[in-house]
Amino acid sequence: MTGAENENRPGEPASASLDAQARVWIVRLTSGSATQADAEACAAWRANPDHEAAFRAAARLWQQTEPALRTGTSARDLRALPRPSRRQVLRRAAWSAGAASLAAGGGAIALRWPELSATHRTGTGEMRSVRLPDGTRLDLDAQTTLDLETIGQRHVVSLHAGALVATAPENIPVTIRAGDTRTSTRPGLAAELAVSCRPADDVAGWFGQTDIGVACLSGEAEFQSGAGVTPTRLRAGYGVETKYGAGTVHRIDAATAAAWRRGLLVFRDTPLAAVVSDLNRYRSGRIMLASAAATSRRVTGVFHLDRPDEALASIGSALSLTEYRLGAGLVVLR
Repeated sequence: MTGAENENRPGEPASASLDAQARVWIVRLTSGSATQADAEACAAWRANPDHEAAFRAAARLWQQTEPALRTGTSARDLRALPRPSRRQVLRRAAWSAGAASLAAGGGAIALRWPELSATHRTGTGEMRSVRLPDGTRLDLDAQTTLDLETIGQRHVVSLHAGALVATAPENIPVTIRAGDTRTSTRPGLAAELAVSCRPADDVAGWFGQTDIGVACLSGEAEFQSGAGVTPTRLRAGYGVETKYGAGTVHRIDAATAAAWRRGLLVFRDTPLAAVVSDLNRYRSGRIMLASAAATSRRVTGVFHLDRPDEALASIGSALSLTEYRLGAGLVVLR
């Protein structure tokens, strides 16, 4: 195989068109399992002007799938449809998984553009620490993407997706941007912050809407949501969770706020949809919920990150859910 063939093949034969190669790159980078090496390889591939043009054209094409998510069917039309068989239910669930992944990646491609070129990222089940010479430390959870820059004496982290814990020494303040929020440690005071940026757990998440969670584990910080809003002071043991930009300060359990650093997933009366979203970050394949009844269930428990299928089986048993396995890694719960 020649060097040119290697350079032009992101996952398909070298004879594939540039359009097809571009689509492969977008699918890979929005799959949730892309690594830093994938991002660097894509950047190298896009250095060719023809490749860059094909990449942007493919992104625009994916973005055009967004209107399809806005269409609906009336209740009367739904009642008139014949009742599907069990085989049809499973087949449609499998197709829905693929369609949802395509729509989520394509509809939000413009909004998620920073994720495609983030300077730091982790893949599925991967956790990593970034240590700076001045003592600042960033612990990244699985499927996390962020950019890091230094402005004056302050480190500024732009969290695009996932979760992190930032440990700031007393002489180096840190600001974490996530969505429309900004959380900053105070100069002269060491602090530790846990911040998460997750897709909204409803259809808004398909269009790039995120829910932000902030927990002050030690020290103090200032939290601001939206431009021109007066910052809110966060002391150790307090946090904020935003939904559509709104949120209130509440007490947090510092021992479980970032339990993933200790290899644990801790849920306390957590919606099943959010639990499934978390499990998907630590296992290959995909878990899907096939019924509204399953989506509305809630979960309490402690599970090990390195045994996600064991957690899945335990949750399914506790909630009396039926599990269907379709192909490699695809699981449908109903």
